[in-house]
Amino acid sequence: MGEATGPDGGLMGWIAVLAWWTNNFMWVGITKGLGIMLPTLKQQLVSQTWIIGWIVALVIAMFGFVAPFADLFRRWFGAPYIIMTCSAMISAAAIAASFAQTTLQLALLFVLMAGTGWGILNVVAKEAVGRCFTKNYATANGIARTGYSAGLFVFTPLVQLFLDTYGWRGTTLLIGGIMSHGVVCGALMVTKGAADSTKPKTDYQYLAGKNESSASRGTTVPSRCCASWEKVSGSLNLGLMCSARYWSVAIIFCTTNFAYDMWIVYFVTHALAQGFTIQDASHFILVAGIGNLVSKVVQGSVTDRGLAPSWCMSAVATVVGSVSLCGTALTTSYWTMMAVSLVMLTSNGVIFSQTDVLVKQVLGVELLAGAFGWIELKAAVLATAFGFLPGWMYDTTGSFTAAFIMLGFVQGVSLIPLLSLGYLKIVK
Repeated sequence: MGEATGPDGGLMGWIAVLAWWTNNFMWVGITKGLGIMLPTLKQQLVSQTWIIGWIVALVIAMFGFVAPFADLFRRWFGAPYIIMTCSAMISAAAIAASFAQTTLQLALLFVLMAGTGWGILNVVAKEAVGRCFTKNYATANGIARTGYSAGLFVFTPLVQLFLDTYGWRGTTLLIGGIMSHGVVCGALMVTKGAADSTKPKTDYQYLAGKNESSASRGTTVPSRCCASWEKVSGSLNLGLMCSARYWSVAIIFCTTNFAYDMWIVYFVTHALAQGFTIQDASHFILVAGIGNLVSKVVQGSVTDRGLAPSWCMSAVATVVGSVSLCGTALTTSYWTMMAVSLVMLTSNGVIFSQTDVLVKQVLGVELLAGAFGWIELKAAVLATAFGFLPGWMYDTTGSFTAAFIMLGFVQGVSLIPLLSLGYLKIVK
């Protein structure tokens, strides 16, 4: 599947945007939902803060571990069927979780089913948007990513309402029902045009017959192994591991993504520890989600019209986001906490959308799926290794101050590759 020709994006492009938007919306529903339910799950399942927090981190980890294989599944089965199947897996995981009796059962359901489904679904949907749009890629990307913002806007008060009314079991059951709507997006793509544009023709290997040349019959085992390795390497885009450009965008994404995910998981608990109520925390996230939504839409117009280079916008947003994370750790005032939350998610709205633009500018459209998959894997390793750390620091010190300051510095690391890409004029 090459880049779209004719009108930028076209009908199938906007269906792909809808599919990715829905995926992002559902992702926040689970991660934010577990974050809001964290105190309740800790009490009902007789667990600890860091264990529940680590379950979310492991879901994020599984998300990344399966991502490198997403392009293979897309080529085998086609994007529409992948989207429907993965959405059904996510929905089933949430519904089954409502019957969990232990944290182990909760972890197995969300990690193995929801994490796997999202890891494949996210790469397939994101890659489809990247291929369909050329001139307006930043705008399409930003619109699709507003699913995150809409999720924060909708799920924060909704999960709290469900929790107060039906308890955590009823809440996860209802969330599972909402997740099932993702299947519809795949169904919309199951048309002849959609299937043809998202499922490339299979390249069958030639099977030699009796008249095969003696040279071919005499192929040595080492040469066959070498050919097999080259085929596997090409299928999984392993050549990216030797690219400095790839590592630059990978560092930008991984550090920003880790800081953002940990904020999503632990912010409510931090707000409660600072003396705010659960309703206050919901208000903070609601306002911040609006800022996140607006920034994603605006950044697309700025980039696509050439008003500011992508790397420059990302660098400014990184500095602002890093400072706001540190400010979150030290704030006790209601309005100040709302302000730093708004700034934090607004800046991250710019960074995440621009990171996808940078990946396409640096590596090109043909390597999009491979790059997205391997970047998600690295983000997963980071989440697995250190996702428990903020919760552990809280359990040890009784405060999230050090944890959020640490997250601020982690996000600031992405400035190094960003400034390097801009200085070397690798990106626009």
